[in-house]
Amino acid sequence: MTDFLRQHFPTWTLWLTGLSLALCVGTTASAEPQEATPQEKYQQFFRNSAHAIATNDDLAPLYQAIGDRRFVLLGESSHGTREYYQKRAQISQHLITHKGFRFVGVEGDWPSIYRLNEYVKLRTDDEQNARAWTKQNITRWPSWMWANEEFLSFIEWLREHNAELDEDQRVGLFGLDMQDPESAITEVLQWLRENDKDNYEFAADVYSRILDFPEGMRGYARYLMGGGSRLNDEVADVAARLRAAMGENPAEANKDLWVAKQNALVVKRAEAQFHAATTDGPESWNTRARFMHEQMLRIAERYGDQSRGIVWAHNTHVGDSAATDMRNRGEVNIGRLTRESEGSDQVFILGFGTNKGEVVAGHNWGAARQVMTVPPAQPSTYEALMHNSGLNTALLLFTEEARSGALVTPLHQRAIGVIYRPPNEAYVPTILTLRYDGFLYIDETQALRPLKEES
Repeated sequence: MTDFLRQHFPTWTLWLTGLSLALCVGTTASAEPQEATPQEKYQQFFRNSAHAIATNDDLAPLYQAIGDRRFVLLGESSHGTREYYQKRAQISQHLITHKGFRFVGVEGDWPSIYRLNEYVKLRTDDEQNARAWTKQNITRWPSWMWANEEFLSFIEWLREHNAELDEDQRVGLFGLDMQDPESAITEVLQWLRENDKDNYEFAADVYSRILDFPEGMRGYARYLMGGGSRLNDEVADVAARLRAAMGENPAEANKDLWVAKQNALVVKRAEAQFHAATTDGPESWNTRARFMHEQMLRIAERYGDQSRGIVWAHNTHVGDSAATDMRNRGEVNIGRLTRESEGSDQVFILGFGTNKGEVVAGHNWGAARQVMTVPPAQPSTYEALMHNSGLNTALLLFTEEARSGALVTPLHQRAIGVIYRPPNEAYVPTILTLRYDGFLYIDETQALRPLKEES
């Protein structure tokens, strides 16, 4: 696979240009039969191989394909689509109930999602309900990613499921991301203040030199861009001191100490990411990708060597970066790193996509939540070919046979982030059958629903 990508991805644009010219020329005078184009072969594969999904039972081929793999990564082609959350919840419930998966890691901030973990593990006040608890704790933009009716339903199900289990068997819910270092700093200092006053004084001094900047870490980043000296050694020292306090076996350390250490790692890696953002190259992206991958493995370590985990994140994070143009930029992601660290036979990656519909996003960073129209996919993209193949809601599974011939020709796949400005759209050059182990296509999708007010 690596040799193929090295050979073909630098020239994928030339191939697409040639294909477009060939399609414009039309039929020649030659009587010889024309070989099917890669797009036609993809469409034939989609028509012949798709499993129509109408009921829960129709996902049985997916669970069979997952088998005994340790990690299942569930994607999404946008952060604001109702059906993606519903299907990921449905799949996760089956994996938890029937295959013994122990935790779910999401593309959310460690501090805030950990407070949801406390709720689903029944460690909060019995008077608190999921709706109020989510509104209280999921506040950072874009809050709609986790404060929505679809995710709320999953939280409620997970708490009910855990209520039937002993505490040490309850399924966890964790944020894998590092985008809220200020909240992580607050959590670290609170634990140290109550449990380790000597190290509290040291950490408070280090962190104050970041928080004293206007806008905290972002102000610190501007300071670095102006040539200021980094605090990376001091920030790393805080995490090292907490690690030392955990003793020889972090997996068996006191729970609150373990959580404090994860928060210290959030700050450490956020500092590294903000520094990397001041330079050219892929390191800002890669610092975040490596943190999410390592955080997933740290959670798995906490649950035990044989524990199994599920990840919810955007296709750009879970779909193997080596099968996209990210590879040309030197970028990695959770999918690539997990296949490398655990082996491809221990990972199942399921991508998601749609042809058209609605999505929740903002026009700019920090802008108000809006329901926007997703136009039909552009011609010659994977989504357009699936639509033209007559698929509605369908599952595609990629066997070794599907990972050869014309089915490893790169085409474009849609990607919508938290910022969306239609009609301008982003498409990722992708070899679909190598980027994922399977793909769930939904022809028309709807926007996430905001949390309702208390009734």
